[in-house]
Amino acid sequence: MNSTIFDLDFSAPTCIHQDLPNDRHRYELTISTLPAFAIEYFTFQFGVLSSFPDGNDSIYNDKLTIHTESELTGLDSKLVIHYHGIRDYKLLFPFIVDASLQERLGNFYREAETSFENSAWLSFMLMCGAIFEGMLFAKLGQPNGSKFHQLITNARQSSLIDTGTESIMNKVRGYRNLVYANRHNDPYVSRIDVMDTRTTLDKLIKKF
Repeated sequence: MNSTIFDLDFSAPTCIHQDLPNDRHRYELTISTLPAFAIEYFTFQFGVLSSFPDGNDSIYNDKLTIHTESELTGLDSKLVIHYHGIRDYKLLFPFIVDASLQERLGNFYREAETSFENSAWLSFMLMCGAIFEGMLFAKLGQPNGSKFHQLITNARQSSLIDTGTESIMNKVRGYRNLVYANRHNDPYVSRIDVMDTRTTLDKLIKKF
């Protein structure tokens, strides 16, 4: 069983808040990547309190519905899903409108996941490089045939990514060059960089 965390923003314009009888509240949030996961169950973190959903709380497609006796706006709140795996990898990239690019990035993520689970570090980095480049291409386009390094620079300059993400992407870009025979003296992929890249990738998918 796997788990992952989503931040919940009850003040977002996309959040529907309804006051119910008996001082209860109903919240409906859209989390676009939820349909990608084969969810077994989920829990909440509202401030310092953890709770299981009651019978009225639900996840249906990309909609999370919460019923509560307390108003949640302003609380540091999170949804934790516990899932068996990914149902459909392309659904991790709902922001991509080009169906063929979305499908291709889904295939890249599936291979990246397989490589990660089998400690095939270079293969993992190659797939992550392809995913990062595809995500930036989908967000920024590719003016004047911009290559990966230029997409990274453009993304940072436009505040699409932060400096930490920029650093990870440039490490991944460097590791892609290890496939060339004349780079055999370069350091091999480190486990630390792999773990940092996996964390960065999954956070960026949720952010986008």
